[in-house]
Amino acid sequence: MKIVKWTLRILGIIIILLGILSLFLFTSVDRTPYKEMEYYSKTMNGLASIDATNLSSIGDTLKVGWAQESLIPKKIGPLAGYGARQGALHEGVHDSIWSKSFVFDNRKTKYAYVSLDMLIVPMEVTKLLPQALDSLGFSVENVFLTATHSHCSIGGWGIGIAAELFSGEYDPETVLFITKAIAMSIYKADQNKEISKIGYSEIQMANYVNNRLVGDQEGTIDPWFRFVKFTNQSNESALLSTFAAHATCLHHSFKQISGDYPGQLCRYLEMSENVDFAAFSAGAVGSMAPLMPNLTGWPKVDTFSKKLSEEVSIIGNFMPVQYDSVVGGLNIDMHLREAQFRVSENIRVRPWVFKKIFGDEPSKITSMKLGNILFVGTPCDFSGELVENLSKKARDKGLHLIITSFNGGYAGYITKDKWYDRDSYETMTMNWFGPYNGAYFTEVIEKIIEVHASSN
Repeated sequence: MKIVKWTLRILGIIIILLGILSLFLFTSVDRTPYKEMEYYSKTMNGLASIDATNLSSIGDTLKVGWAQESLIPKKIGPLAGYGARQGALHEGVHDSIWSKSFVFDNRKTKYAYVSLDMLIVPMEVTKLLPQALDSLGFSVENVFLTATHSHCSIGGWGIGIAAELFSGEYDPETVLFITKAIAMSIYKADQNKEISKIGYSEIQMANYVNNRLVGDQEGTIDPWFRFVKFTNQSNESALLSTFAAHATCLHHSFKQISGDYPGQLCRYLEMSENVDFAAFSAGAVGSMAPLMPNLTGWPKVDTFSKKLSEEVSIIGNFMPVQYDSVVGGLNIDMHLREAQFRVSENIRVRPWVFKKIFGDEPSKITSMKLGNILFVGTPCDFSGELVENLSKKARDKGLHLIITSFNGGYAGYITKDKWYDRDSYETMTMNWFGPYNGAYFTEVIEKIIEVHASSN
């Protein structure tokens, strides 16, 4: 009997300790409406303080320059993109990856646009950029950052458990290498500026993207391939394009460095008669997957890229371009709810645990306007399901809207709020900051559209 009593006591103590530990590690999900929260007020106050009259400058005819700098690492390192690789080192270079930059200058304001053939713009890189940009006459306030979201690109750039899960062991030399490549691509683009004409077009490509979160029957897609064309006085042309399909044509078992379909798409475009330089940025890739049935691996990449390029080339050859003189932009601090990393529908780990795993980095919404083309950069996998109404609002204001993801911060997935409690990767595992962010991010972007429209 004594043994039984002591066993029961020990079990009781263990249960009590586990209960205390669970209270220490976990709490309930906060479902307070976002408009009642302090973080919402802070962001709205920041937007309200913007002086729209000084937002966009009208100067001389825009000069545009473009250039690229290699991101092929000088040593063997990990790939970034899939946690299933478990930090595996790359086994060679399949195709080139780049930092690609555009510089826009009307003699009053100068902006740079950067796209990296990488999973994201690493947060550790953005910490080094201010010093690297200063000597070039730029700052983080007038550099618009994006990435292609290739899941087979250079890794080793993230600090913390989660970052190392997706990008491998951290290497500060890699972070410095990426930062220098960005700075050099901007420098070369700045040196190559010429007076240029600009044009915008979009192509409906619903046959090449599907809703991977809930399927096309329940959900919607962002089917539009958007691109901007630049033609300079030397009769050279460049295309800057975005699309919502995730760059995940290559499986996690693929262990060579590659730009996936965005890199191959740019190569096909540059092989066409009237494109000298092509760059790509991930659009609203949240919930969106590339649609190319019955193909896998590089054949899928190649076929998908070729079909996209063929449709773009037809339109691109005949799209109108014209001179413009307007360039400007803004960065808005995107304040967020406390971390809501969930282990079940209504239970989350406490914010301090989240910070230990994922870090605690600031998030921003960025924007850049060229004439009547408005780029909005998000710090997340922004869902393609949220784009349609935003695009309509921009059109009603006389603007062409291009939304990109991965602007140098990362707040997980931002999806439609109706799916928040769906037990899936995007909504349960990677929706890090709680309910109503679909509505919240949409409202902020709507305000940014209004501010830019009023600055015309």
